[in-house]
Amino acid sequence: MSRSEMLSMYFVHDGGETSKWRLKKYAENMFWQWVSSWAVFIDNPESLGYQLLELNIREVIVDGNAPEIHSLTLTERRNARKETLELRCQTAADIVNQSDEQFLVWCDLNDESKLLHSLINDSVEVKGSDKANHKSKAMLDFADSKVKCLVTKPSIAECGMNWQNCHNMVFTGLSDSYEKFYQVIRRCYRFGQEKPVNVWIVISEKEGCVKQNIERKQMDFIKMRDALIEYTKDITKEELKKTCTIKSEYCPKIKMEFPIWKEFNV
Repeated sequence: MSRSEMLSMYFVHDGGETSKWRLKKYAENMFWQWVSSWAVFIDNPESLGYQLLELNIREVIVDGNAPEIHSLTLTERRNARKETLELRCQTAADIVNQSDEQFLVWCDLNDESKLLHSLINDSVEVKGSDKANHKSKAMLDFADSKVKCLVTKPSIAECGMNWQNCHNMVFTGLSDSYEKFYQVIRRCYRFGQEKPVNVWIVISEKEGCVKQNIERKQMDFIKMRDALIEYTKDITKEELKKTCTIKSEYCPKIKMEFPIWKEFNV
């Protein structure tokens, strides 16, 4: 199906802007059925015959007596994180220091990164302001198990890193980005990982709304994934056996007549 056929069949212009398209509500099921005829959605290694072990996520509340607030502005969230910065970092450091295994420790604030590095034994800190040589050496040394603990931010190392050598990580708080949360965990929870992956989320009770927001986005993702997989099951089996082109048939209803001058211009 050509791009123009696809757009005219399943989409409409979004408002008055011709460059933006919106999926027709009544065509939603038909659109995903069509996508499933040429695309395969695979999100689990088991779909390819691989097997991952358990993913253990533990939540650690550092101020359990504080009242949980479900609606906070961005400024209030930042203030809540700053109020518990030392407590969260000390709790994360205790988790790492009590173990002889490798750890990844994730943070979002510069003050968190600095304090974590000072509290965690045998740790290496990677900041955005560090030179490229330090960043690459620290990450490669961690991949080679030469560094016990790497302290860094998701914005620096959330994608592209293959750290199956490590199966422990600690979050010192959460942002509202589900994509970052998903990608960060997959640095260790990926093909080649031979041990269960343990994740600690050290968070303030006041930040509970952030955790709930991440969980809601995770459920939205699972809903989208499961819907596409459901369409894929039966359609893929049929479409993989044949190849065809989907076209909108042209059915002319008016007979074409040549102009008179055409007869004398042979």
